[in-house]
Amino acid sequence: MAEEFRTPLAALADAMVPWATGRKQANFLTGYDTTVEAVARAHEPNTYHRPVEVKRAFDPRNMFRVNHNISPGR
Repeated sequence: MAEEFRTPLAALADAMVPWATGRKQANFLTGYDTTVEAVARAHEPNTYHRPVEVKRAFDPRNMFRVNHNISPGR
C-alpha cells in the first residue's frame, strides 16, 4: 500500500475512535494490519482458537502467510 495513504487512513481511524469497539472488521483490515494482535482483533475472542486450530492442522509451517495471517503457533 502506498505510503501516502498511511496518514489519511490513520486520521480516519482516529476520527472514528469515539464509536470504536476496539475490534476490527476482517473486511476492513489494511496492509498495515499485519500483526498477530491486529488480525486477532478481527475475530471473536472466544472463537479465535478455531481458525488457529485449522491453521495448525493444515498449514503448520505457515506457508500461506502473505495475507492477514493467523499464526499456527498462537
